[in-house]
Amino acid sequence: MLRISKHLLLILSLAIILTHGRLLPAEEQAKEQDDYYKNYEELVRVVRLIKDKYVDDVEFARLLTGAYRGMLQELDPYSQYIGPDEMEDLRIETEGEFGGLGIEVIVQDGILTVITPILDSPAFRAGVMAGDKIIRIEDESAERITLREAIEKLRGEPGTKVTITVLHPGEVEPADVTIERDIVQLISVRGIKILDDEKKIGYVSLTSFQEDTAEELDTAIESLLQEGMTALILDLRFNPGGLLDSAVEVSDRFLIEEVIVTTKGKDIAQNHVYHAKKPGTFPDFPLVVLVNKGSASAAEIVAGAIRDNKRGILVGTKTFGKGSVQSLVPVEEGLSAIKLTTAKYYTPSGKLIHNVGIEPDVVVELDNEETRDLHLYLSRLNNVSDAPASESESDETSLEEEGSADMQLQQALDILRDDKQLFTKLLDNPPTL
Repeated sequence: MLRISKHLLLILSLAIILTHGRLLPAEEQAKEQDDYYKNYEELVRVVRLIKDKYVDDVEFARLLTGAYRGMLQELDPYSQYIGPDEMEDLRIETEGEFGGLGIEVIVQDGILTVITPILDSPAFRAGVMAGDKIIRIEDESAERITLREAIEKLRGEPGTKVTITVLHPGEVEPADVTIERDIVQLISVRGIKILDDEKKIGYVSLTSFQEDTAEELDTAIESLLQEGMTALILDLRFNPGGLLDSAVEVSDRFLIEEVIVTTKGKDIAQNHVYHAKKPGTFPDFPLVVLVNKGSASAAEIVAGAIRDNKRGILVGTKTFGKGSVQSLVPVEEGLSAIKLTTAKYYTPSGKLIHNVGIEPDVVVELDNEETRDLHLYLSRLNNVSDAPASESESDETSLEEEGSADMQLQQALDILRDDKQLFTKLLDNPPTL
């Protein structure tokens, strides 16, 4: 006879909690509870059959862990069961530094898909692109791979190499990309500089949204204002997102009292309207925000808030469309949890971001060759500020010459250089897309 463990009892208890947690008429509630029990009886039968008839012995805990993973993977690419090993991965990632390739990935329709390479990471420098499909890892098929399995294969000691086979967007022939793993540092505010000495156009790149991002942005903007900045280009390209609160804080710096974002979920506790607050708002300088298909989640919140409130202009390509909120719900304290999608984001105008993305006001498309050049240029642009003064001066000259490689940045500069006339026209009358 199969002994039901505390794990299975937990699932059965969850059925009761879910049923009683909803305000249903008594008859409907009873019927729904019966349906739960019937389905869980089938789960018990399946587990018993596997234990009795599978060719090898299988640990009961392994079966249940597989069931948890399968249930959550069926929901969406972002919900997942987090076991003890994944809890350690989560801790490493939140520390802002880890050994690996520097790519954000999801399993979408059974295919390991790159949301975006992290700016100036090993994957970014090697030419991995937002939207790439990873079809093989070290010549082994990645078909139907789980996120956990992918992390185990891709992460590793700095200095070691891994070869992945990717299908770039719009291409039909896969390409092998060999990447040397390195320490990936999640520096959220980078590339702080004046790009146009005459017009005093500032530039800041946000590569992620962490706890201190808003405070780091304060410091960056203050230093640019002291240099005489009169307009700003905020680069959110290749930004996979991060913390919701951080995105709200960053948006708040550019707005006064407007709506930033709305979240809506099944649980009323997930329904919230986030408003800007007047204290701490930056001066009302002209603002252009750069976005692309690597701009996701929290980056889309900021882009949507700025665009819908007519605070600035978006330039680039359509964003990724990751507009859902994941909550970390502990299952066994400190050992396991579930990351569950509990709400979706809506821009101030009420538009759903999820699986839709945000269209920029000015579209500047790049082909794959131009994207490769962009990767090289941005890696240099966002590291010049860390170089010694003598190197920085020579680099600035070559960067100005190379700047044409970034047509999206050039478009932003042209808009802000036009004595505000083009900026004002676009802000008041955005193109119909």
